[in-house]
Amino acid sequence: MKKYSILVLIVLIAVFSVTSCKKRGRKPNIILFFSDDAGYADFGFQGNSKYHTPNLDKLASEGVKFTDGYVTASVCSPSRAGLMTGRYPQRFGHYTNLPGKPDPNVPDSIRGLPLNQITMAELLRQNGYATGIIGKWHLGTEPHFLPYNRGFDEFFGIPGGGSQYFYPKSLKSLACNYKDITKEPLPYLTDAFGNEAIDFIERHKNEPFFLYLSFNAPHTPLQAPDSLIDLFDADFRTGVRKKNAAMTTSLDKNIGKVLQKLDELGLTENTLIVFANDNGGAMPYNASLNDPLRGTKGTFLEGGIRVPFLMKWPKHIDSGTVYNYPVSTLDLLPTFVAVAGGDLPDDRDYPGVNLIPYLTGNNKERPHEVLFWRNVYRKAVRKGDWKLVITPYGKRWLFNLSNDIGETTDLFQEHPEIATDLLSELKQWEAKNIEPIWVVDTIWRKHSSRRYNQNIVDMFKRD
Repeated sequence: MKKYSILVLIVLIAVFSVTSCKKRGRKPNIILFFSDDAGYADFGFQGNSKYHTPNLDKLASEGVKFTDGYVTASVCSPSRAGLMTGRYPQRFGHYTNLPGKPDPNVPDSIRGLPLNQITMAELLRQNGYATGIIGKWHLGTEPHFLPYNRGFDEFFGIPGGGSQYFYPKSLKSLACNYKDITKEPLPYLTDAFGNEAIDFIERHKNEPFFLYLSFNAPHTPLQAPDSLIDLFDADFRTGVRKKNAAMTTSLDKNIGKVLQKLDELGLTENTLIVFANDNGGAMPYNASLNDPLRGTKGTFLEGGIRVPFLMKWPKHIDSGTVYNYPVSTLDLLPTFVAVAGGDLPDDRDYPGVNLIPYLTGNNKERPHEVLFWRNVYRKAVRKGDWKLVITPYGKRWLFNLSNDIGETTDLFQEHPEIATDLLSELKQWEAKNIEPIWVVDTIWRKHSSRRYNQNIVDMFKRD
C-alpha cells in the first residue's frame, strides 16, 4: 500500500512538473483595452483627482506610462485602421471616418479597411492565438469587412461607429458571430462588454489568446446608470460632465473585472496588457477635457492625437516606469507579433517598432525620429521635439514640444530652416501614400477648422 502511494505521488509530481513547464513556456496572452473619445485629462493616472479610475491607475503604477503616446489619426475609423494594420492608413487610402461622403463612385462594398491589409489578429492567429474582439469595430459594416473575416475568431460588439448603451436599443447596433444576442436582455453596454471579456478569457484560459476589448465609452450618446452619475453630484456642476465621469468609471470598473479574472486564473504574469484611447477628447460633444493640450478630436494639434497610453508586462517591464519618447499605436502590431514569436510580412512597410527593447533599456534610442498625420484637408509632422501643423485652411504653425506641449507659441517665422526641413519630410512621406478611397463632406472641414482656435475650444469646457 505504501509503495502504491509513493508511486501515485511520483506520477502526480511528474504531471505537475510537465504542466508547469508547459505553462512557463506558453506564449504570453495579449489584451488591448481601447477607449473611445476619452479626454487626455480624464483619468486619475493623468492627474485628475475627481475621476474614479482606480484600476487604470493601478495598471499605470504596475507598468509603463507613455507621456507622448500617439494615434495615427484624430478620428475613430482611420485611427483604428492604423492600429489594426500597424501601418499609416494613408498608405491604403483610409484617411477619414466611415461611412464618409455619399458618392455613387464609392459603393458600400469598398467602404472599409481594404481587404489587402493584414490585421494584427490575422498575424496572431497564424502564431497560434485565439483571437477575439469585444466592442467597437468601425472598419466597415459589409460582411467581408467584419472582424470574423479579418482574423478574429469571435466578435461581439458594434460594427459601426456608435451605439446606444441601454437594452434593447443597443441591440440595433450590435452584432455577434458566435451566439444569438436577441434571446437574453443585456445590461448597460459597457458592463455587457466587460462580461463578454471575462467569458472569453474563461473559455480560452488554456491557450494563448489575444483579446481586443474596444469600449465605445465615453463616446456619445452620454448615457450612464443613475447610480454612477450620482457619485459625482458634489464634484461637477454640469450634468454632461457628471455623465462623462460616470461612463469613465464604468469603463474602469469593467477593466478591473478583466484584471481580477486574470488574477483568479493565474494568468496575470503571462499577459501583456495595453490601454490606449482612439483619439483626443471629443469636446464639447461628450464633455471631455484635454488639458493641458491644445485642440480636440478632429485636429492634428496634440489634443487630437496625443492620448493616455499604458503598458504592463510583469517580469519584462519595470513597474512605475514613465517613458518620455514618442510612441505610436503603430508600434502595437510589431510588439504583439514579436512577443508572440512571429515575424512581420516582408511585402509591405511597417513604420512601427517592437517597444519591448526600448522599455527594458536594451535600446536607448528614440523609437521614432519622425511621425506623420494626414487627413484630406490637414496635415502634421513631428520630428524630434519639433512639430509642424498645417490647418484645414492652409495655415502653417511650428511648435517646440519640449517646452510647449500646449502649442501656445508659433515659431514658424523664427525658425524657417526647421519648418523647411519638416515640410520636406512631410512631402517625402506623402509621395508614398495613395489617394483617399472616400472623403468627408466639406462641412467637416469647417467644423474641424474651428477647433484649431483654442479660444473656441476653451468655450467647450464643462465643469
